[in-house]
Amino acid sequence: MTTFSRRGLHGHVVDVLGRRIMRGELVSGDIIDPDALLTEFQVSRTVVREAIKVLTTKGLVDARPRLGTYVTPRERWQLLDSDVMTWRSEGVPDPLLVLELSEVRQVLEPAAARLAAVRRSDEQCAEIEAAMVDLAATFENTEVESHVKADLAFHRAILAASGNELLARFEVVLEPALHARDELAFAHETTTQFLDEHRAVVTAIVARDAEAAGTAMKILMDQSNRDSETIVSKDAAGAELVSNRKPAL
Repeated sequence: MTTFSRRGLHGHVVDVLGRRIMRGELVSGDIIDPDALLTEFQVSRTVVREAIKVLTTKGLVDARPRLGTYVTPRERWQLLDSDVMTWRSEGVPDPLLVLELSEVRQVLEPAAARLAAVRRSDEQCAEIEAAMVDLAATFENTEVESHVKADLAFHRAILAASGNELLARFEVVLEPALHARDELAFAHETTTQFLDEHRAVVTAIVARDAEAAGTAMKILMDQSNRDSETIVSKDAAGAELVSNRKPAL
């Protein structure tokens, strides 16, 4: 996805600094010297000022008299901002993001599936079925990007069919994080089980069976959460992170 931070000269500065903060190259309390940015990026003071303003709105930096511009504590970051989500999910995805995404999906997506079963139009139902066909087709090869795209399309179609604008718009936040999770999980998923669980959701929505749709999506999300925990637990730090987040939903 193309985010605001990717546009223009000041957008480039925002993008680079945002990535550095997300990767821990700049940590809470670190001072950001505007003059150093002028030299590094070869841009005007106006560009640097605008970039700092954008990062401030995202909660990543702030300024104090006699201290200057500094990186803020994590609790002030706008974690639902689409740029922040993208920075966290690119490269080696943030394991905490993967786990938290799984928890959010366990809460939201079964409810969205229940609503979609009741509220979906014939056109939306056709879109969900088409997305299922495309998703199944990705298992004919091992190309991760096509799988990620199809999986995102499937879940976006259900969110849209829920008839709830807030749920539908939430896909803007979920997209980069889902992308990260799917890239990690693709090699670990069992094709038959993965597809059968998705098809069960589609069947229930087509039949307008809200209870079955919610149950099927919960099964799918619970499996997704287990997959995420398995992947994140590959190293000691990840295993500790998973253990500290018990009990699961």
